[in-house]
Amino acid sequence: MNRASLFIIAISALLSNACSTAQAHVVIENFEGRANYNEFLTLMVPHGCGNLDTTEVRMKIPPSVPLFAPENKDGWETALVMRTLDEPVRRGNGPVITEVYDEVVWRGHLPANQLGVFKFLARMPGKVGTVVPFKTIQSCGDRQDRWVDVVEDGEPAWKMWAYEKPAPYVTVVDGGGPQLGASMKDIGAERQRLGQGANRE
Repeated sequence: MNRASLFIIAISALLSNACSTAQAHVVIENFEGRANYNEFLTLMVPHGCGNLDTTEVRMKIPPSVPLFAPENKDGWETALVMRTLDEPVRRGNGPVITEVYDEVVWRGHLPANQLGVFKFLARMPGKVGTVVPFKTIQSCGDRQDRWVDVVEDGEPAWKMWAYEKPAPYVTVVDGGGPQLGASMKDIGAERQRLGQGANRE
């Protein structure tokens, strides 16, 4: 099943269940992210909590996502919540990292009958087939809808749809090559060549 079909299913669920207790799911648009790519993703909130307006969207940043940056949404407050690592880490020759982004929180007002879109940049893991969940809590005043149900590691993504409140997710797919058109090794070699050329002048 391709990503377009999945998106149609999600929207169809919203339309067909508008008069019932069932609801369309909170989802990541397109449902896919390319391995080792920095992807621009969109969290889609197609309804309120029943007939209540949405006032906060809190999304968990998966530990497998090493780079994350939310886009500010007009009329909403955007905040990042940090998490202290159990053990500090160092990436390459950079500084020692003791904290990482844990959650992003958008606070504002979204009418229950309107679609809300929340955009962000995320670095995808490298293993093709990995299901990356973005657990999300949707608050409507004092009420919460917790979109946090996930499949076990190694299970196919379609099983997410068996749960009542599945977490929004992407499945990692093959990007067909480096995002920048060359490996970082090749880019590093070119940087070195250009630097040597500048020194000779």
